[in-house]
Amino acid sequence: MNIPVVKRLILKDWYLNRAIIVVSLVAGLVTIAVVAAWHGTQLAILFGMIVLVTIMIGIGAMLMITIADERKLQTLPFVMTLPISYKEYTASKIVGSLLIFLVFWLALVAAMVLSILFLPGFRHGLIPFVVIMSVEILMSTCLITAVAVTTESHGWTVGVSQVGALSLNLIGWSIVRFPEIGGTMSSPAVHWSTTASVLILLEIGIIAVMLGAAFLVQSHKRDFV
Repeated sequence: MNIPVVKRLILKDWYLNRAIIVVSLVAGLVTIAVVAAWHGTQLAILFGMIVLVTIMIGIGAMLMITIADERKLQTLPFVMTLPISYKEYTASKIVGSLLIFLVFWLALVAAMVLSILFLPGFRHGLIPFVVIMSVEILMSTCLITAVAVTTESHGWTVGVSQVGALSLNLIGWSIVRFPEIGGTMSSPAVHWSTTASVLILLEIGIIAVMLGAAFLVQSHKRDFV
């Protein structure tokens, strides 16, 4: 693998998306601060979850749309003139974009968990649900990434982003149906169950399959331009 070229392509994506990262991170932290100022009331938590999910889905979609736009903007033909293979290009796009999202994602997830643990008004029983849904958002972003890289289509990427955002409501509703999760959300203590662990492992497994499928599809391509 041509590590220097892959590294430069990743740094290029970081540089081009630096404004999105900063703005989204600040907006997320401000939202958490507002929820904390409302002392973790039910309305505040609902507001915070809606805004944070919107921000996370939004930044993920924006990052992946830039991948899909590379062919339209004629960036892809230029990149493929570099000493880089199909797999290396795929690695630079997937690793670069997901690293950008992970920095933002980890910061917000950590802020949410710490807020629940140490600020007054929050029920610690919310933590399993928050973690599961956060990993679900990461899984949705990985799906968008796989679609953006393999199809190079703006339409498909936007469509999958919208489906992913809408499906979060259904998934969240389904998760709280589990007594081990929904039944303990109002608890003052964290109740981490086997169900929560299984759900997270399932999400991580699906992420691995989706990214692996993206690399497999890309490895069979013979014409990127």
